[in-house]
Amino acid sequence: MKKKLLFVTIILILLAGVLSYISLPDYLVFNSMSFSNRANRDTELQVIVYQYWNTDEVVAEIEAEHNQINGTPTILTINLYYSKWSFHNGYEPFYTTTINYD
Repeated sequence: MKKKLLFVTIILILLAGVLSYISLPDYLVFNSMSFSNRANRDTELQVIVYQYWNTDEVVAEIEAEHNQINGTPTILTINLYYSKWSFHNGYEPFYTTTINYD
């Protein structure tokens, strides 16, 4: 009986973990810095990515959302991290792209 209860408990915990992971967004923008002068506005975004297999599509979504909300900058730099912990501990982003809108 105890083995059966343990097995059911483990299955329920695993199911809850999978459901919580599925409910996470594709990405989370947690830091945005914008530098501007008379002619230029450069923006740098720090983004946590929860699903890594669609990197190009995620970058396109981030770019579109940012430009819709904040307007199009002169240069947009997007840094993708695995977690906030890796950013705060000085790790380099696993993917960086710079988009120039001249």
